[in-house]
Amino acid sequence: MLESHPRLKKFLHYLLIHPYTARPRWWARTFVIPLVIKRGKGSIIRRKARLDIIPSKKITVGVKSIIEDYAIINNGMGDVIIGDYTHVTSRVKLVGPVTLGNYVTLGSNVQVTGLTHNYLDVTRPIAKQGVTPNRTIIEDDVWIGGNSCINQGITIGTHCIVAAGSVVTKSVPPYSVVGGNPARILKLYDFEKQEWIKTSKK
Repeated sequence: MLESHPRLKKFLHYLLIHPYTARPRWWARTFVIPLVIKRGKGSIIRRKARLDIIPSKKITVGVKSIIEDYAIINNGMGDVIIGDYTHVTSRVKLVGPVTLGNYVTLGSNVQVTGLTHNYLDVTRPIAKQGVTPNRTIIEDDVWIGGNSCINQGITIGTHCIVAAGSVVTKSVPPYSVVGGNPARILKLYDFEKQEWIKTSKK
């Protein structure tokens, strides 16, 4: 509905979001955001989690999932979908569009982003060139170590481990261990041998 009325959309956005801080106004945080979040049974959102949420995009927190204090969730550019039994620990930053599967654990200070900042026009400040959304997907049963950065537009497959401090710049196949900056595959699970196999260095 709002997409066909850009002026109305802009006005409502101004009412909800402070133009200089890109954060919801206090009344929106108090009265609107709690109604916007779709929460599964037993989910927990700690009181000091920062929710930069707008009603025109989705925010879903699955069954028994937890968002800890000082985590930042932002759906300004796209939906943030969090599956069941997923743990978003302290100081994690999720910038939509982002999808987290079930049984995902994000260590402290992990950043997962679903957008990139535009910069091609050298005659304009980068801050005024906007962003391009590109959904990032973390599939089921993934563990991401603390201080890692997951770039936009990639998929991390089922049952992967991302070593602490990694910068993941491209998609990761299921059942693998990755690490480094940029992250590379360190191990792959061999279902025939039923063991993790180290990959050769390149």
